[in-house]
Amino acid sequence: MKNNNENIKERLKKLISKKIALRLSIFLLVGIIGGTTFRVLNDNRKYRIKRELETRGYEVFLGEKSIGKVRKKETAVKLLKDIKSFLSNYEEFNSELLEKGLKYQDIHAEDSQIATTSLMRDEILDLISFNIQSYCILINGKNVGALKTKEEAQKILDSIKTPYIDRAKQDDNEIKEINFLEKVEIVKKEQPITNIKEHDELLRYITKGTTEEKTHIVEQGDSFWSVSKKYNVSINDLEKANPDYVNGYLKIGAKLSLQIPKSFVTVVTKEETKITEKIGFETKYEKTPTLYEDESRIKRKGTYGEREVVALIEKQNGVEKSRDVLSENITAKPMAQIEIKGTKKVPPLNGTGIFSAPTNGRLSSRYGPRWGRFHRGIDLASRIGTSIKAADAGTVVFAGYRGSYGYMIEISHGAGYSTRYAHCSKLYVKRGEKVYKGKTIAAVGNTGNSDGPHVHFEVIKYGKTKNPLTILNKKYK
Repeated sequence: MKNNNENIKERLKKLISKKIALRLSIFLLVGIIGGTTFRVLNDNRKYRIKRELETRGYEVFLGEKSIGKVRKKETAVKLLKDIKSFLSNYEEFNSELLEKGLKYQDIHAEDSQIATTSLMRDEILDLISFNIQSYCILINGKNVGALKTKEEAQKILDSIKTPYIDRAKQDDNEIKEINFLEKVEIVKKEQPITNIKEHDELLRYITKGTTEEKTHIVEQGDSFWSVSKKYNVSINDLEKANPDYVNGYLKIGAKLSLQIPKSFVTVVTKEETKITEKIGFETKYEKTPTLYEDESRIKRKGTYGEREVVALIEKQNGVEKSRDVLSENITAKPMAQIEIKGTKKVPPLNGTGIFSAPTNGRLSSRYGPRWGRFHRGIDLASRIGTSIKAADAGTVVFAGYRGSYGYMIEISHGAGYSTRYAHCSKLYVKRGEKVYKGKTIAAVGNTGNSDGPHVHFEVIKYGKTKNPLTILNKKYK
């Protein structure tokens, strides 16, 4: 009976423990869920507040007419002040509507809904339109815009030419003539006040075919290449849009135009330039019986001549279209290159079975133990550039750089034999090429692990090196 009571007590304890653990788990789970929900709600609240602040703005009214949406009232106030100043010189101007001032209505708007200053200006001028005497710029008879005075119109045309004048100065060219390809006129005409443009607005329209302006502010590390990739615009179009910066340094903080120009005018410049040109040299050939027919050597390197040229270059919008040489003066005559070509008949590509030394150099190190290591070939010292010849006919199985060997060539001769030529300065053959005995395959050098110009020559049979001095000039197969 006693044992039964103890068992019951033990079971009750375990049951109570499980209930407590379950309640704790539920409590923790509720806490986690509640905390997560709170964070999500808090993040959503912060986002809503941020968006609410970012999209605040005003719809602007003149009288009962909406003239656009702005972020700040100051934008509209300044615009109205500028328009009043612009119109103050015209007697025809009735300021009654403008004097009523602007009205504002709080709104929320995306950036795409915010009006440009140019658009708002046109909306205001439409409300008070009247005709005035102005000076129009005509391009091939088409009126592209009007300004208040003839001086302002002329200033526009001068501004279009300025970047090309500046570029010519950067290139040390002297402008002899600058004109427009099209027929460009300034004509006095009566125009609606809405047609009168500001200098920058009309200049942008004529040179780029639009009044819109998309720009990129230059940052650290920017280049024409990186900006073109970022906005998917070709480098050529970027250069056209920014003639002031062609081949120039992009200053941090500067504005790069992204509006690809479709100009109404073509600026034609005639620039006098002084340039130094190379004069090519001819190559003369000499024959020698000491070289094979497929070999040649340069006996004397040719040198370019030099001349100073004065030329008149015609450019259209900065792009060269023609060049006329006005004068030239040879300051250095070219010297012909002399090349020696071999006449000796090429030997057969099958091996002779006898190895010859690759150069006539001095034996500077023998085969065997050397400096605590085993020297697996012989060293033949000679001047850098000395010809290295194939010891016998065979197939090139390696031609390139290999660690301590430096530039190296390995030739397979059959019957398990191969030869190596190391520390070369130049390689004249490539892998897979078949060579005959005595063919120049490389030049002596000092590459890799080398203490002076020489060729390291190895003879290998079935993967094991042999002493070249015991095999040279003897039948090996």
